Amino acid sequence: MTPPHTWLPQLRIDRCVCMRATFARLLPLAQEGGWDLAQLQAATGCGDKCGMCRPYLHEMLAHGTTVFHSVLAEFAEPDEAAA
Repeated sequence: MTPPHTWLPQLRIDRCVCMRATFARLLPLAQEGGWDLAQLQAATGCGDKCGMCRPYLHEMLAHGTTVFHSVLAEFAEPDEAAA
């Protein structure tokens, strides 16, 4: 007999929930504009509301990843790291 609930859905983080913008849509905008995180936030509002997407946006800009399957910890922004 197969144990119940052996299949679990895979975690999928692929958007800024506050602005309803997928990372797949944001990445080309950022690449075309040559944006860093602050410029992306200013242009789209993503990362400026609840901030939960900020570590994902940072990784998206650094590595081009648009879908994440694990929870990322908050990162220290450059001016915070120097303090």
